[in-house]
Amino acid sequence: MWQRPSPQVAELFRAGSQRLLESGGGEFFERIDDASLAQHSPEVSEDPALLGTFRRANRALVTHWVASNVRDPGAEVSPFTGPELEALVRDLVRRGLDLQALEPFRSGQNAAWEAWMALAFELTDDIADLHELLEVSARSIFAYVGATMAETVAMIAREREELALGTSAERLETLTLILDGEPIDVARAERRLGYVLEQPNPHLAAIVWSDDLDPSEDTLREIANALADACGSARALSIAATTHSLWAWIPAQREPDAAEIEALLADHPGVRVALGSPEPGLVGFRRSHEEAYSAQRLVSRLDSPLRVARYEELRLVSLVNQDEAQARTFVTEVLGELAEAPGVLRETLRSYLRLRSNASQTAEALFAHRNTIIARVSKASDMLPRPLEDSALEVGVALEVLHVKSGGAGADSVGSPGTASRGGGGGGGGGAARASLSRARRR
Repeated sequence: MWQRPSPQVAELFRAGSQRLLESGGGEFFERIDDASLAQHSPEVSEDPALLGTFRRANRALVTHWVASNVRDPGAEVSPFTGPELEALVRDLVRRGLDLQALEPFRSGQNAAWEAWMALAFELTDDIADLHELLEVSARSIFAYVGATMAETVAMIAREREELALGTSAERLETLTLILDGEPIDVARAERRLGYVLEQPNPHLAAIVWSDDLDPSEDTLREIANALADACGSARALSIAATTHSLWAWIPAQREPDAAEIEALLADHPGVRVALGSPEPGLVGFRRSHEEAYSAQRLVSRLDSPLRVARYEELRLVSLVNQDEAQARTFVTEVLGELAEAPGVLRETLRSYLRLRSNASQTAEALFAHRNTIIARVSKASDMLPRPLEDSALEVGVALEVLHVKSGGAGADSVGSPGTASRGGGGGGGGGAARASLSRARRR
């Protein structure tokens, strides 16, 4: 039988829980997230969509316990089985990461207990009350986590069964082999995927993902197929990587320009797209996906609002931002006052440098008068610490960094579509993108 706390301790329990709810639990959640992530596969923290699903599940799980103790402090808390946890379990099973799904619960539990103990010492200095509060809290937290883990085991079993029975199981396994670079019978893989790997057209990989809390998979597929149409292809090979992201491959006859892709996203403000480079053959199929994955990770790591991320336009920015503190210093020192100037000036100078300092082409690209472009370039140049002719390369790189971080802020006012324009680039890689969709075959 569940033992209730004394009235005075119950009130302390309520007060502490209420304080967490009202504060938003920022540091409390962060400590639990960090401890839990340390026990997960690195793929969880590397994939922006999967990481978002994990954080939402963690917050919902903790909030359920806290809110229960505001309503009925010290009472037994029912296990959490909400949609956030279901989404995380589904994503982990799809990606073959569910074998490690339980260890993070214990690490998160320990972090929560430590954070709650610190809060308990702030609630009272009465030794007897503090002793009872800690005893009741420990019993509540450990029982809640244990019960939720048991429910999670059942969820995983159901999801594994559904995946094994589903038509996508063979496709998941086949894509895993390809993305991991394992030997594979190409003809058999093509039959399973319903997609020609060795064909004249290069493969253009895309990742379509959503920042919405409850995205529609149909919407993500609709955009992937619309992107295929813009590439001159009948359809895309697509598969749900997580509840918030779709991985797709398109046999591209051409690459759509930025305005076309922006138009596809116009009615879906929460959706974004990352693109690799068109690459031929089986190796190109894998490499283009790695590049798209790298581009997605970069905009996520920089917390960029950029909605269309092309790898070939971001790889130089990726290299510069290996050390974010040094990147900020670089931008500030190279751009000087221009770093804080209106976005229209930065975007104009960025386009001007990309188009080899051709004012007429820049005017055409930005739908502006040539004299307007010349005036903006002159004003922007006057803000630089060094003459533009002596620092064009560094200025161009610094402007690309700011463009990604701001999501092209200021682009609308100069007529550009808000994504990086075509061209440019340096070196870089996307090797981390070999994350598997499923590793069920290794169980």
